[in-house]
Amino acid sequence: MKKSSLFGIEITYGKREEIISEIERRLNNGEKMFIVTLNVSILMEAMKDPSYRKILEEASMVIPDGSGIVWALDVIANVKTDRVTGIDTMTHLCELSKRKGWKVYLLGAREDVAKKACENLRRNGVNVVGYHHGYFEKDGEVIVEILSKKPDLLFVGMGVPKQERWIHEHFKKIPVRLAMGVGGSIDVVSGRKKRAPEFVQKMKLEWLYRFLQSPWNKRKIPFQIMKFVFLVLRERKKRKRWD
Repeated sequence: MKKSSLFGIEITYGKREEIISEIERRLNNGEKMFIVTLNVSILMEAMKDPSYRKILEEASMVIPDGSGIVWALDVIANVKTDRVTGIDTMTHLCELSKRKGWKVYLLGAREDVAKKACENLRRNGVNVVGYHHGYFEKDGEVIVEILSKKPDLLFVGMGVPKQERWIHEHFKKIPVRLAMGVGGSIDVVSGRKKRAPEFVQKMKLEWLYRFLQSPWNKRKIPFQIMKFVFLVLRERKKRKRWD
């Protein structure tokens, strides 16, 4: 698969179908995968925190989730890529699990939300062997629970950067085929939150839709995006000077 670097982070890019097929191929070959679905929030966190950057560098695959990442790859590296969102990847993998007979575990969100997401997936034929809310203090109990259920796919929705840190810390001891941070996807699967309408997604304004749905005290995205745009344009200017 093709890769390009964005502020030092290697991103797998291309057509959505190509990236999904590559994930399937590697899973079928027995590779254990830790996937990061890169958006602006994750990249900005990595740029200010070296320990978090290292986690992204050690992931099996980093895929372009956010429209801001797609835009930045185009502006800085002249690379064209589809978005491969966390929720779409999770949905596809759940469908794949039905064909492969794989087991799924959900970790994250509130107790009632995780339970509802579990019920919805099971109703659709997905073998969800367990779930746990994301507001726990002791990792050990959760690890024991996951080990006892022996899932193939682990979806962790605890927000950035907590979910990637948690996966990275425990990845080697949990015998799963794949672990992936999915942010608010568990809320979406539960029905508690809705995805932006398709026309909004096509306009690349899904981030704005989520922003308007979020509480006032968490509305930081536009300021973060303005900073990101500045950094991207500055990086492009630097590269033009070097060329």
